[in-house]
Amino acid sequence: MFEVDELAYRSAALRWSPAGKFLFALSLLVASLMATTLLVPLVVLIIGVALLGYSVRFRFPKVIGLLVLEGVGIIILGGLVIAIVTPGEAVWSLDLGLFKLIFSDTGLATASLVTLRALAGIGIMLFFATSTPIPHFADMLVRLKVPKEFAEMMVMVYRYSFMLLDEAGRMHLAAQCRLGFRGRMNTMRTYAKMMVGMFIRSMETAERSNVGMQCRNYQSGVAMLRQPKGITYAWAGLSVLSFLLLYQLNELCVSSGILLG
Repeated sequence: MFEVDELAYRSAALRWSPAGKFLFALSLLVASLMATTLLVPLVVLIIGVALLGYSVRFRFPKVIGLLVLEGVGIIILGGLVIAIVTPGEAVWSLDLGLFKLIFSDTGLATASLVTLRALAGIGIMLFFATSTPIPHFADMLVRLKVPKEFAEMMVMVYRYSFMLLDEAGRMHLAAQCRLGFRGRMNTMRTYAKMMVGMFIRSMETAERSNVGMQCRNYQSGVAMLRQPKGITYAWAGLSVLSFLLLYQLNELCVSSGILLG
């Protein structure tokens, strides 16, 4: 999570409107989910990969690769299950000895459509995640009339998680220097003590932070050095236009029988 947020602060699309990016990403996702052909999710996937590449300046860090590989693995496994369990005319079979896997035409078509939709969603959401820091996202929620208490709580959890992570690292290093991870039972006891210690430290940190905010007359709200841009008519028009174009492309493919799912 922290590496992705660091990417967001270095993103080439950092200054774009968070609400505009969200609306544009949402329009692409809805168009992809509504499509009944393979071409529309494929176009959304290409757009998502292009935007993701622009966001990270075409330097894909290791964390992006790990997220993509994990998502693709789950998607492929789900696609295989769909292709096997969906009834239809058998087009290919695989004999594994104990059991036989049969792939139907309907199952393969459905699995292909679901897989492309999921991959398109990964590309679009990774672009949004790598270009929108958590405080910008919280500010967008407030602008969209989401209760400010929810956005404020999200930002606080995000900011204080760094402190807790740093504290957990110090506790782990201290336990390691004292041979606290030598042996299985000793390791379990050490981790149990660390979890208790982290709970106590988090409660102490919350109490001190509450007193500090009251002393500074904290009035709630998401404070940022530079306020992100709000949504404009250009973003709204781009989102609507993208959705309509993809919808018309899907209808054209259906009427022509091209790349049906």
